Amino acid sequence: MKNVPFIVGPTASGKTSISLLVAKRLQAQIISADSRQLYRHMAIGTAQPTASELRQVPHHFIACIDPQNRFSAGEYGRQARAKIAELLDAGIIPLAVGGSGLYVSALADDFFAGPSADPEIRDRLKSAAAEKGVEHLYQQLQEIDPLSAAKILPGDYRRIERALEIYYLTGIPISQLRRQSANPPPFKPVMLGLDWPRADLYDRINSRCLQMLEQGLIEEVKSLSGAYGDGQKSIHLDINALNSVGYVEVRQYLQNEIDYNEMVRLFQRNTRRFAKRQLSWFRRDDRIRWIAMTASSTPEETAEAALKIFHEAGIWEGCKNVESGFEPI
Repeated sequence: MKNVPFIVGPTASGKTSISLLVAKRLQAQIISADSRQLYRHMAIGTAQPTASELRQVPHHFIACIDPQNRFSAGEYGRQARAKIAELLDAGIIPLAVGGSGLYVSALADDFFAGPSADPEIRDRLKSAAAEKGVEHLYQQLQEIDPLSAAKILPGDYRRIERALEIYYLTGIPISQLRRQSANPPPFKPVMLGLDWPRADLYDRINSRCLQMLEQGLIEEVKSLSGAYGDGQKSIHLDINALNSVGYVEVRQYLQNEIDYNEMVRLFQRNTRRFAKRQLSWFRRDDRIRWIAMTASSTPEETAEAALKIFHEAGIWEGCKNVESGFEPI
């Protein structure tokens, strides 16, 4: 079984710049494991690699899905694993890079045995239950997965929530998942994480949020909306792809629910909270070898440390495009 390198970490941790350096040295192709960078027309708010960066190294699962289309973690896992197998068969190293714990898990684990909870989905389900009642969610479950619904009482919110959550995460009814056999990946993940002191990471996040606004995030959100009536903008794309940090706050601003300064404050705060959730997810995975980062860390130094670890793990073996010896970058 071949080893496959992974670079993971929270938002604004420097994954893109470091992974480009590592991929060039390995002559690898990057498999993005980011649940939002999949979508077209959302380059700024999802911090997609730039056109220049995409030209430097082949990337997969970047800007390949229209925002209005749902793309589950289960479908991502199937397609991305197939791409990894294709690259390995061709003697090319796939380098998985991302901060979406669920998507990393879809690649590296027996994912269909039961995904971890998703706070965003649970928040939406709780809101729907508060507004329309648990019975409304139960009716959804009856339509999606009648076999599971038949075994759950209409008022058992916790089990209804979990069954719907799994469906929205994977695109597969929980009753079907339970019948499936284990599906471990056909490779061994070698996982590295970028570990920043909390204060430094938060400073990077705050700066990145401001940079996104300077780059045109507000205009990007406007472009994803429609013009109606007397030129007023209506943010009508209330879809899962846009139900994420940055887009939510900008939409609130454009709908005059909050002013600009409050939008910036919430954008930065919610991004910090999101990074904290990302770290909590990854901290539970004892396969990840963490690389300590500091304010003085350079992408080149970090990439060299990563390459040494990957070399020790035998990433080079069996890959025709990479010489067997290791040379520092």
